[in-house]
Amino acid sequence: MILFLWDFHGVLEKDNEKGVMTISNEVLRQAGFQEQLSNEDNEKFLGLKWYQYFENLLPNISHEDCLKLQNDCLEYSRNHPEILPSHIKANEYAIEVLDKIAKSGHKQIIISNTRPNDLVWFLETIGIKHFFDDESIIGVNAHQTHASKIDAAKSYIADKKFDKIIVIGDSESDLKLGRVIGGITYFYKHPHRNHEPTQNADYITKDLRDILNELD
Repeated sequence: MILFLWDFHGVLEKDNEKGVMTISNEVLRQAGFQEQLSNEDNEKFLGLKWYQYFENLLPNISHEDCLKLQNDCLEYSRNHPEILPSHIKANEYAIEVLDKIAKSGHKQIIISNTRPNDLVWFLETIGIKHFFDDESIIGVNAHQTHASKIDAAKSYIADKKFDKIIVIGDSESDLKLGRVIGGITYFYKHPHRNHEPTQNADYITKDLRDILNELD
């Protein structure tokens, strides 16, 4: 059996960052800051933890204040549940690829730096939760606890045996995770986005359908 290990944000979904910018800028305004995230900032900070957006945008405020802004954003998002669904959607070919892998009988899981309950909500919102059982949806909540995706992956595979492991992500940390657990790594390069250089990718792709080559 093959294990497909997916990152979520920026891989299986797209446009969530537009909702993040909307929420961040409103929270900044309410907190009395004149600074606002621009589209360029939002693009540049993509993949960072939410509080790190504020550390980069507001380098003169404390780490504690950045964490408070993050928590305010999470609270604002909960109080305005219409914002993120108005932006976020399944990435191109994500549903097709997940469906073919599911029908092949192989295993696929998600490990994300997202709170577990929020991760389930995201999957439901873009219509892909049914491809994953509860054990396969792993939110390590790194925004608050700094838990490790690598530790989560190691824990998941510790008592299981797979013929090969495929790791699909859009950051160097995802690819390093793949290396640590002996996986084949796919770097998903967004068609219209600049990316950091990668040293740990076996394959670089702009089309999620390339992942299906592993079923051959």
